[in-house]
Amino acid sequence: MSLESFVTIDIGNSRVHFGRFEGFSADEASPPVSTFSYPTSSTDIKGLRAWLSEEKLPWFAVSVHRPALASLEAFSKIEHRVASFQAFGYQQLPIEIALPEPGKVGADRLAAAVAANSLRATDRPAIVVDAGTAITVDAVSVDGKFVGGAILPGMRTSAKALAAQTDALPQIEVDLQNCPQAIGTNTTEAMQSGLFWGSVGAVRETIHRVSEQLGSDNPPQIFISGGDVNYLAPWMNLEIQTVDHLVLRGVGLAAQQAKQ
Repeated sequence: MSLESFVTIDIGNSRVHFGRFEGFSADEASPPVSTFSYPTSSTDIKGLRAWLSEEKLPWFAVSVHRPALASLEAFSKIEHRVASFQAFGYQQLPIEIALPEPGKVGADRLAAAVAANSLRATDRPAIVVDAGTAITVDAVSVDGKFVGGAILPGMRTSAKALAAQTDALPQIEVDLQNCPQAIGTNTTEAMQSGLFWGSVGAVRETIHRVSEQLGSDNPPQIFISGGDVNYLAPWMNLEIQTVDHLVLRGVGLAAQQAKQ
């Protein structure tokens, strides 16, 4: 049995993302037809109710934030337009995890890898970059296994750490709308430069090292997603495919395959 319409949820540390899917193919990571999100720390139930369709749909989620997951599970029990609620762990996500402790891998990382696995060419491995609160650079082998990756602090996370761990550096807003000059002429500009160009360089070098370690005859396909993707991707100087909502798409694939 296939699902005609359903909702997937990516519960992150900074934001909760919802995606509505219709006519989803179990063999392809299709995009959601509509999306909604709110900050994890401030549940927007009113906005969520306005976004929901009138249909009673099943919900499928992955989460790295246990309180927000519990809150949504409770909401699903009282909201008449939620047919069912299921949170996926690594056991429910359709990808082989070639790691000694698969249960300790973030379900969002695995869901993004599920989507990339369906999008990549079968003779090429994949590298999956998700740029948000944390920046993850994960690897899928040519035979379709999740083999691990790297976790870096996101730009806003790094900005908070600089302010918290120093006496003189201020808490700054990371302005990604304007690409900073490399040479800052004051403290704030210098921090903006370091945060932005440091992230660009770190992600680019990590992709290079992960690609080397994958050791495939064919170069990996690189997929990038997440809230900061449009700011980082143009500066990578690499062949990168930007894919919106990789995690939501991966959860959709898992939902479809679970119902077959």
